[in-house]
Amino acid sequence: MSTLDNELVNRTAPPGSMRYFALLYSPETSREIVQALYAIDTEIRESAKSASHDVAHTRLTWWRAETDRLINANPQHPATRVLLERTSGDRSVFNKLHEVLAAADMDLARMTFSNQQELRAYCSRSGGAIQELIATLLVRPEALDETTRAAANKLGVGIRMTEIVRDLRQDAYDGNVYLPLELLDKHELKNDHLRAREVDPKLKDALRSFRETAIVELDLPPRGPQSEHLRPIYVLAALHRKLLDHIAARNYDVATQRIELGPLQKPWTAWRAARRA
Repeated sequence: MSTLDNELVNRTAPPGSMRYFALLYSPETSREIVQALYAIDTEIRESAKSASHDVAHTRLTWWRAETDRLINANPQHPATRVLLERTSGDRSVFNKLHEVLAAADMDLARMTFSNQQELRAYCSRSGGAIQELIATLLVRPEALDETTRAAANKLGVGIRMTEIVRDLRQDAYDGNVYLPLELLDKHELKNDHLRAREVDPKLKDALRSFRETAIVELDLPPRGPQSEHLRPIYVLAALHRKLLDHIAARNYDVATQRIELGPLQKPWTAWRAARRA
């Protein structure tokens, strides 16, 4: 039986991280499945961030082939082997990983987004697809209903948008500008504003507007027949919503440091979200 080594687990969901708490509230029988999907998501994202474009391209190409190998029941990576051994049913659902890879291609290409609609389509792939896949596997042997599928993807969109706010300056230094160009133009912002050591008041206004859009995506849906299966997704979404509030309380000072939730905020927020599911 395949397992994930501690090094990969700690890199994917280190103790005290938001994903750590999402795993904590995952069903014990399915925890390794969620852990494996987090690991794959991390590997794909890190591949796109490689300092060498050629290395990044090679790694993403390998992951495309590995996704196909998983679907065909002959994977090589420890995380994909865990998925093969711990899941049953139609393996074509793992095609959803190709959407995560498509988003990673956009990251590697330093793609920009004209408006919120384009950015949301990216976030649906970059953040929504993995949450949708988690939901699909957690509800088995039931089929994922459309309402639950849409809710999982929507929460994933909000999670990715929160990351965009938190990592704004570092992403800009790496050459990635995720804020919609329409929003930047409206607030008369240039790329230099995103890399500056101090957050310009105009950028704070733009981030305030962006946060309001993200909050809508992170609104937890009403309880439904499959809600209890989505507990790890609810927990992760609630933690990112709390992080957005924390960033706002810090007046959007995302330039001087990476803002994180405190050690007491995370377990309390996670517990409350888990109770709601």
